[in-house]
Amino acid sequence: MIESFITIVLVGFTAGFVFSIPIAGPISIIITSNALKGNINFCLRTALGASIIEFFYVLVAVFGLSILFSLYSSLIPYVLIVGSIFLLIIGIKITRSKIKMEDIENSENDTANNDKSGGLRTGLIINLTNPSLFFGVLTSSFLVLSFASSIGLNTGGLDLLVHENVTSLQEIAGDELSNIDTKYIPTPNGNEEAEHTSYTLLLSIIYAFSLSFGGFVWLGLLSKLLVKYRNKIKIQILNWTIRLLGLILCGIGIYLLWKSYEILMS
Repeated sequence: MIESFITIVLVGFTAGFVFSIPIAGPISIIITSNALKGNINFCLRTALGASIIEFFYVLVAVFGLSILFSLYSSLIPYVLIVGSIFLLIIGIKITRSKIKMEDIENSENDTANNDKSGGLRTGLIINLTNPSLFFGVLTSSFLVLSFASSIGLNTGGLDLLVHENVTSLQEIAGDELSNIDTKYIPTPNGNEEAEHTSYTLLLSIIYAFSLSFGGFVWLGLLSKLLVKYRNKIKIQILNWTIRLLGLILCGIGIYLLWKSYEILMS
């Protein structure tokens, strides 16, 4: 039991940390743009809000609450509309923002005065209205847990649970999960059947917490590094970078709005 707990914590944290490194997602873009403005508190609260939603998504993906996803899937186009509008508003706000030299000097002298409120709600809403996050954590969990089991690590049967979830949700999600190869699944200790017990629920909670915490740690490190070294970058380059990130965020919002329209029309 202790062995499986340690394995799940290490695998979950590593997966959460590594898969959060790309900065192409909405949360990373918002955190990067605000970190370049010196808003460290806002960044950390945004990361916390995003991690809270990620925890619940991972728990649903791993433990196999496919009934909840079946109900959620019918709301996806409307969730996308809300999320895309929210991203557009934030993207426009970021694009219009401008940094001045005195802003950097003030933030260096008193970082606690920057953005005393906000951030947590932003992280919560963006991840809550991002259906692709569920498919992302399901896919990544399937890969890392299957790999961990294949090299002899004791996952407590979570790899079998994820395999069962992927198989059952492929029919619901269609193309979103059709590219996952589920033919080969390691079967540790000769157990070929997934079990939904209090033990696997506890392991699922531990894994979900470890993965979301790993993502939070990376986003926190990214925020602090950007805030620390942003004064090495020229003001003009900072402003252009922030505007570019804002435009990318607007582009993501428009894309999601179009996807929601396609889903509704189909």
